[in-house]
Amino acid sequence: MGDDSKDRAGSGDLDVIAALTRMEAADAALRHRLRDRLHVSGGDVVVLQFIGRAETGGRDVRVADLVRHLGLSSPAVTATTQRLERAGHLERAPHPNDRRSRVLRLTADTRAAFTAALDHTNEQLHELLSSFSDDERARFVSIIERVTQALDDGAPPPPAEQ
Repeated sequence: MGDDSKDRAGSGDLDVIAALTRMEAADAALRHRLRDRLHVSGGDVVVLQFIGRAETGGRDVRVADLVRHLGLSSPAVTATTQRLERAGHLERAPHPNDRRSRVLRLTADTRAAFTAALDHTNEQLHELLSSFSDDERARFVSIIERVTQALDDGAPPPPAEQ
């Protein structure tokens, strides 16, 4: 074995960081493909992905949810969602439990474009995850949650408002 294997043998943390970096790069490439397919900006793709994932999980998304997720101001998120609505990617619907609130949904055309763009990726992920036992899936989710929490905790706190 060469020097490279010796360096890697004692660097388990670095292997994890490298794996996370590769996963982040793969996610960025996926967002890039979606951006090109939908003819939107990278930031718009993040909004559309968040809403699409929430819909898949049976959750409603309001502007306030996007504000929390994106860490942007309410006016900035409102401007983004209005632009995406005008472009035909989003629609607003009455909130099922709060008549004063509206939820954001992907339009049928945007949902179809997402599905087409993600079919191969989703097939590969489904194949991978179906090879896991129930215990392995539970452990995998737990690890992802712990990594996510560590990343969230590592972010500097927002500046205090004056």
